[in-house]
Amino acid sequence: MRTRIGLLGFGRIGSYIYERARASNEIGIGFVYDPDRGKTKSIDQSLVVDSEKKAFSMKVDMVVEAADHQAVRNSGPNVLKLNDLLVLSATALADEEVYSRLAKTCEANGTRVYIPHGALLGMDGLYDARETIEEVTVTTTKHPRNIDFSFTTKFKPENIRDETVLYEGTAREACKMFPRNVNAHAVVALSGIGFDRTRSVLVANPHSDDAVQHIIAKGGSTVLEIKRSSAIQGVTGDYTLASVYGSIKRILNRPYGINIM
Repeated sequence: MRTRIGLLGFGRIGSYIYERARASNEIGIGFVYDPDRGKTKSIDQSLVVDSEKKAFSMKVDMVVEAADHQAVRNSGPNVLKLNDLLVLSATALADEEVYSRLAKTCEANGTRVYIPHGALLGMDGLYDARETIEEVTVTTTKHPRNIDFSFTTKFKPENIRDETVLYEGTAREACKMFPRNVNAHAVVALSGIGFDRTRSVLVANPHSDDAVQHIIAKGGSTVLEIKRSSAIQGVTGDYTLASVYGSIKRILNRPYGINIM
């Protein structure tokens, strides 16, 4: 029997997961919910639910949040009363209240929150070394058109002519100012030394079309350095799509025998 997932949000990531799942023999779609019904009008309507309340009541093997940080805040606890939840908008967890509510709901209902590594590599190594790591810096560089400026009034993308540092400071504050662009920073913070000790840098580069993630972690005699570059549409890089679907398969279809996680 195929495992089944529910999708909250049907933008670029949600629709990619839907198409991959529908074409596979491994994962089935239990339901799709997006408040913008126009996004789901072209898919199998028997899978589309018309309200959050109905979505929360449907038992599946895991719900995938592919919406935004507000959906994690507002819907996450309700999902976790019945189902496990894969959170893609990890910036929501920079809010201590949201983090606490999700953790307490999991404990009360025996459910789990999963955070995929998404656009990153090496998070298992960072997690394993977190007790010896003393400093972590994660830098994201994107073209201005691939950055969502709606949560800050400090910059206008049309005025950025040269490579510009938009933000440099704690990961927690970066998640508040650019919640749709620094989910990778939230994953680094959660994997490593936390939101307040992780240093975030966001750079707009109008001369490059790629999204670049660069992580440097240091502690004692250890230096970890990871750099990844990929094509991007909107705020989401192409590598992120394939990576997220890979994480879903590993969580749901872990085979008997030897597994590398």
